[in-house]
Amino acid sequence: MGSSMSENILIADNVRLARQTDLVKWLRMNNEPLKRAGRWWYLENHDSLRIQENKWYLNSQGEGGNPIDFLVYYYKMTPKQAIARLSEPTSDYGFNEEKCGVKEGNKGIPVFDFSSVATDSDYRRVLAYLVKSRGISGHVVMNEIENKRLYQEKQTANAVFAIIDEAGAFVGAEINGTLSYKNTRFKGIKAGSLNGYGFNSGQRFNPRYILFFESAVDLLSFITLSTKRSILLNECLLVSMAGLKQTVIITALRVFGYPSAIPVFCVDNDVAGDAFIARCLMNYSNALVKRPDCAFKDWNDQLRNITLNR
Repeated sequence: MGSSMSENILIADNVRLARQTDLVKWLRMNNEPLKRAGRWWYLENHDSLRIQENKWYLNSQGEGGNPIDFLVYYYKMTPKQAIARLSEPTSDYGFNEEKCGVKEGNKGIPVFDFSSVATDSDYRRVLAYLVKSRGISGHVVMNEIENKRLYQEKQTANAVFAIIDEAGAFVGAEINGTLSYKNTRFKGIKAGSLNGYGFNSGQRFNPRYILFFESAVDLLSFITLSTKRSILLNECLLVSMAGLKQTVIITALRVFGYPSAIPVFCVDNDVAGDAFIARCLMNYSNALVKRPDCAFKDWNDQLRNITLNR
């Protein structure tokens, strides 16, 4: 009886502490891209969702609540999974920006510093995730590693896709978790990454086509599918937007594709992708659209159907 009472008290404490979690700090430590407006924080890819300390609100849908509710809503976890995830010990929970790849610029503006990202010489987790779990060609993955565009983060084993600008400088990183918690992986942009730039691969000097994807995983999946079909990607630069970001399109066309590169929108088969393409086609009359086959949501779904279900 005493043991049962102690367990109940421990569970109640875990729930209480999980509800009190500073959601902004927790999201930043888990590489979720956030932006700030006044006293509110917003998810970069969901700007109608407001966050302040341990509370969040989504007025358009009447949703909101504490951090447990957020993980249930946003990451589709069960309440039990959310409590366990929020209760996990996190090193340097107070969020040290220098350790998260940020340094201060001349005017106090965060500037990305790739040298502060602790990378590992062991790529086994990245290879296992991208090749075995996602079905991406080992040759494609190794090409990114050998060209210093893909790394494995030492502490987390996350895949770090380096964002490189037109001068060849590292200006940010797209993160994809390789270790799952109840089938949930974290994705995001490293703090301080330069706005408007995305992970890119291919012909960076004067490409004829610039293809835009929702993630680095989709981008590499498309390369793998093209290779399997003997489709050459000559004169193509492939860019990940890490979401649906017109700023990435504008920057890529300006710095890589001027004056005549043709944008190609390769986004997911969903409502958000439909709306994004509709907006973009209003701005780019020469644009093309290339989407996964209608039976699949994204390029990795289509690839995995071929490589993992043989």
